[in-house]
Amino acid sequence: PSHKEYASSLVKQPLFNVATEDRQAVLRSLKMEHPCTPLQTLFLNLSEAFRAERAAGYVLSRHQPEVSLNRLNARVTELVQEYVRSGHSDWQSYLEFNPHHYVRHLVDENEDFEMMLLCWQPGQASHVHNHAESHCWLTCMQGAATEMLYKPAPASVESSIEPKSQEDRDPPGIVGIAYPCPALELVDEHRLNAGQTGYINDSMALHAVGIPADVPAPGSVTLHIYSPPIRRVKLFEPDSNRIVTRKPGFWSVRGVRQ
Repeated sequence: PSHKEYASSLVKQPLFNVATEDRQAVLRSLKMEHPCTPLQTLFLNLSEAFRAERAAGYVLSRHQPEVSLNRLNARVTELVQEYVRSGHSDWQSYLEFNPHHYVRHLVDENEDFEMMLLCWQPGQASHVHNHAESHCWLTCMQGAATEMLYKPAPASVESSIEPKSQEDRDPPGIVGIAYPCPALELVDEHRLNAGQTGYINDSMALHAVGIPADVPAPGSVTLHIYSPPIRRVKLFEPDSNRIVTRKPGFWSVRGVRQ
């Protein structure tokens, strides 16, 4: 199998249910036979970190007890920073930009987390959005990114509606729309430069990510880790006074264009 197929299949095998010492011995043997790229190795090491918390009896979510969350946050940040400091360049194989919107590349995923690379041209930005029950780690790999944190006003009553006509329909992936969008207060704004890692979950704030206009072309690249994987995301659109629930999509999945 290819490196990507190998890395993806490893974390889905019963191997990850056996004793830690046995599992690590098998992994060492398999890696010698099928060498992974550094990015795939990062994915495997992250898989171990998340599995360790589950094995200790914790459910992976933003509601994890502080002792588990702090340990997991420290380990994920450590592993990502080790990858960054090593100067690996295999992530650059995902560099693909679009002049109309940022581009999402799913590197790999399993039941515990997903890892993706996003490519942004200067000036591009996301909507203000949530992260459901998930943890979010964000690392700037190239260029710079501005993270803006928001707090909504007290929740208003929402009522789901459907687009009224085919002509009015939004892009694919939308599974629900609710009105109104609450007022959003910007509570913090900071810049992530290349090599820096941040963390957020919905207990802390909503956020939006944007790329400064002065970032050199072709733009910025960010590495995102979500645990558990996000299957639905809420986009807050004050200008249209609505909250859109959307199923996230990808430009490529494990290196294959969708």
